[in-house]
Parts: sequence; structure tokens; C-alpha cells
Amino acid sequence: MSVTLADIARELGLSKMTVSRAINNDPLVNEKTRERVLAVSRRVNYQPNHFARALVTNRSFLIGVIVPDLMHSYFAEIMHGISGYARGGSNYQIVIGNSEENISREIDEVEALRWRTDGLIIAPTVPASKADVYRKMLERGTKLVFIDRTLEGVDCPMVTTDNVEVGRLATEHLINLGHKKIGHLRGTSTSTSRERLEGYKQALSKNDIAFDKKLVRDCGLMESEGYRAMRLWIEDGDLPTATFAVNDPAAIGAMQAMSEAGLKVGKDIAVVGSGNIHYGDMLSVPLTTVSWSRSEMGQAAARLLIQSIEANNGDAANQKVLLSPTLIVRESCGANFVNP
Repeated sequence: MSVTLADIARELGLSKMTVSRAINNDPLVNEKTRERVLAVSRRVNYQPNHFARALVTNRSFLIGVIVPDLMHSYFAEIMHGISGYARGGSNYQIVIGNSEENISREIDEVEALRWRTDGLIIAPTVPASKADVYRKMLERGTKLVFIDRTLEGVDCPMVTTDNVEVGRLATEHLINLGHKKIGHLRGTSTSTSRERLEGYKQALSKNDIAFDKKLVRDCGLMESEGYRAMRLWIEDGDLPTATFAVNDPAAIGAMQAMSEAGLKVGKDIAVVGSGNIHYGDMLSVPLTTVSWSRSEMGQAAARLLIQSIEANNGDAANQKVLLSPTLIVRESCGANFVNP
């Protein structure tokens, strides 16, 4: 037999309304009472009736999350952070969409989910030229939070890392190792790609190394794209002594192309990625990368969205969370140091 709110209220000597408010994070309930209610709820494995809750509140208690690649461990870790926060004290459920780095598919996923959910967390693929789709949603009252990526001209809560600093950290590390001919595998039109390229340029300028556009190669964000870009570069010749790739999958694809061509990663060409993909330290040549907390990123996005939904005002509209990145040194850069 399932446990009801009335059962919890009876055990604690509280009203059913107080128990309901405590479970739903109502500010009218003091923290001590809320903790008592949540402790009993966990002990008796209380499962809220989301359908009944939705009828009473006119909300679905669903959050839509749209990311570019569900197979990428980076976004899986972000999802874990979102889900943990949303399901924890707030009792929201998650509905997931996958844009596959495709603009049309992203818009389709957004249109499908925004009617079924109370708000959306999105890692946008669309360029600034198509940002109107999100501006119009915000004007109509849709609750949005952007994660991992920003979108110029759209004013909503955002959670990302300092991507210019990501590019600077990676490139300055290679410069400190003595490299002057440093290439960059550039990503897409997303803010992360543009800002990491800017960080690369800033590091070169700071160290009096001239920027050479021939050392920047179009790539993408997928492993296959990194592989293809580096294979073409090897065929063209005039290779750099070191390469900063826009993210870890692109770096790993590039490393595969190097190995197939007989080049030794870390010796013939040093490589640095970004994102700290979960198996990067288990590669045959462990990958040097720039890292930040994906779980913290997901938790922050869920917190901002739920605050926006439950406050039902614009107080969260300008909130930005910027996570600081750190360098993780492994063998792919050729340094004689490995992080413990």
C-alpha cells in the first residue's frame, strides 16, 4: 500500500497542507519542519502523485533538457547534476531531447518539449542569427536556462565555464613547454568554440607569438571530425609542433589520425583538449585537458530554472554562473609530469 501525505502528516502531528508545502519547498514552511517532513518522506519512500500535483498547481513538474550529444560523457555528467538537483528536494522529473548539433532538430525538440514542461535547460546549437526563436519564447513567458553555451542577444539565466580562459590555459601550457608553432582545431559557431579560439589568440599575443590563420583548422565537436581534420592536415603537411583542440572528442580523433600516420602523440605533436572526458586518462596516451565541474554546472542550471519557475517573475533573468577551469596535465602534451 502506498504512503500518502495524510500518513506523513499523522505521524508528525502536522496538517496535510503543511506536509505538502514542505515537500514542495514552500517558503512559508520553516527549515526545521521541512527537514522533519523530508526525513520521514525518505524513510517511508513517499512517492508524490505528480498528476494530482499538476492539477492543483497548473504545472507539469517536468523539466525539459536538450543537449547536443547524449553519447558524450560530458553531457551525461551535466545531466546527472541536473537530475540530482531536480529530483532531490524539488521533485521535478526530467524529459530529455537530443539535438545532435543540428539546428533544425534543436528547434523541433524545443517546440515539442516547451508545451509539456515547466521550463527548459538547453545547450544551444543555433547561431546568433536564429536567436529570435528563443527571444520570442521568453517574451511569451517560457522559462529558459542556457547551459555550457551562451547565445548573443538572448537574456536568460546561463551556466557555463570561462571558455576564453580555457583557450588561454591550454595554449599557454604549450607555450611554456617551448612550443611556438601551435595549431588549433576550431569547433563550430557555438560560443564555446568562438571563445576558446579567442583564448588561443590571447595566449599567443601575450607571449609575442604572431597569430597565423594557417595554423587554425576547421574541425567540429565530434571525434570523427577531429580525426578527419587532422588527417587532412597530415596530408597537406606543414604540421604544428603542438595542437590545442576545441574539446576532448576532437582531440582524441586527432590523436587517432596521428597514430595511424606514424606520428607519436606528445613527442612529434603535443596535444591538449578541453572538457576532461571521463576516459581521457585511460587512453594509450592519456590526454592533457582543461577541466571544470560538469556536475556543478548541471546543479546550477537546475537551481536557476526551478527558481525562475517557482518565483514566476524575472528576478532570475540576468543570473549568470561562470565556473573556473583548471589544467590537467597528462602525457599527450609531452610534459614530464603526470597529475596524481
